[in-house]
Amino acid sequence: MLTGWKLAPALAAGNRALVRPAPQTPLSTLALADLATDLFPPGVLNVLPGGLVEVSQALTDRTDKTSFTGSTRVGQEIMARLSKQLIPVTLECGGKNAVIVCEDADLASVVPQIASGAFSNAGQNCCAISRVLVHQSIHDAFLEALKENIKDWKPVYEESGELYGPLIDEKHYARVKKTMEEYPENPVIVGELDTTKGGYFVPPTVYAHVEDNALLAQEEIFGPVLSILKPFKSLDEAIERVNQSKYGLAAGVFSQDYQKARKAASQIKAGMVWVNMYNVTSNALPFGGTKLSGIGKDLGKTALDNFTFEKTVMIGP
Repeated sequence: MLTGWKLAPALAAGNRALVRPAPQTPLSTLALADLATDLFPPGVLNVLPGGLVEVSQALTDRTDKTSFTGSTRVGQEIMARLSKQLIPVTLECGGKNAVIVCEDADLASVVPQIASGAFSNAGQNCCAISRVLVHQSIHDAFLEALKENIKDWKPVYEESGELYGPLIDEKHYARVKKTMEEYPENPVIVGELDTTKGGYFVPPTVYAHVEDNALLAQEEIFGPVLSILKPFKSLDEAIERVNQSKYGLAAGVFSQDYQKARKAASQIKAGMVWVNMYNVTSNALPFGGTKLSGIGKDLGKTALDNFTFEKTVMIGP
């Protein structure tokens, strides 16, 4: 999907494209390129598998524009390399996405959306919910409702319920488990998992009363791990705490009060804010973050503009 987000506007704007797929999943991109061989002239769509070291020369010496989705660290490395030639970049990097649940929120609607936003695809989603701030008056009720919801989440081999899959590989599995093990408190909710089945599965896991400065609340985990931060007393407090993150990709606010929701949406420092929904995208709307979550946007008219060069021509009589 993300390959398509970048390829479609690049090709529509008349460019040749060089795609570097993620090292963990190169075959889907190679299959896409194979399908395209009958649609484009030779050399229009090119795929170069490999790590950053292998493709860095191609990135720095032979491109007019680079668009990247991945970690903040690699995004910074790419931007540093390309800055010497002033090659423009679009970066969609990491996130530590937060949701605010106000006191008037409808928990019956909110809880399933938050669970889905946190645990779908085992949390391996740049917009996955990682932090939740709940008003103090409904904090305990929210946790109880979330506990009941997570009972419905099953690993994919169960073939029923809300299904979650494994992490992408052993290295990532070890990193997620290490982050969880280093946190001094035990989780308050852990989903179902039969460890005898094997695989790189981590069940939906929820920690409560997490301090804002804890590693769980600061760094992207990219797994099914949800931190319920200490409850908030006022909306201003919640917004301020959300904005303390060095990331600014996505956020959400749940409230039946339009003025509250509008205030939060306007003041949260994130590229995308959803109100009473989460992670709903449209190809017509720009997608991307701010701060260490990236620079520039995918999708929408902006995506096409990314792959064009604006020129002014003035003709006299």
